[in-house]
Amino acid sequence: MGIRSFIKRKVGERVGGEPPAASTPSTARPLPTAPSRDGFVAVAREQDIGPGEGRTVVARGEAVAVFQAASGWFAVDDACTHEDGPLGEGVLDGDTVLCPYHDWRYDLATGACHTDPSRPVGCFEVRVQDGFVWVGRRTSEGTTERGGDHADGLKTTEPLR
Repeated sequence: MGIRSFIKRKVGERVGGEPPAASTPSTARPLPTAPSRDGFVAVAREQDIGPGEGRTVVARGEAVAVFQAASGWFAVDDACTHEDGPLGEGVLDGDTVLCPYHDWRYDLATGACHTDPSRPVGCFEVRVQDGFVWVGRRTSEGTTERGGDHADGLKTTEPLR
């Protein structure tokens, strides 16, 4: 978790009272290890990713962020196109995820970056079936470019050298 998201969560807990209940992974049913007939791979149990939550998983050797967002399930590349922040640890705002490092915003349905439109993340097919979350083929490519302005509102008093 990025420091900004950690601080936001801690402040929210203090202001809002009780911390949100953490979901604990279930070990009752093991994940299917074989891909489905149409190439989807099981990456999590449905009950392990609650409404408004995300998680980083591995699908076919790739880090993928899976979310149960406001309008359903989504899967996108896990690496933020700014500085590779783990989007699976980001905060959801409807169907948008905020990167935990510098709050870059991504549309989960399209992969579009609201902070810098030239920096989308890739998207994947996702479905929930038989109590498992399954990730399928890539439906869009993201950019491989990284870096750029932070645009997070933080100011520094340290002079540039």
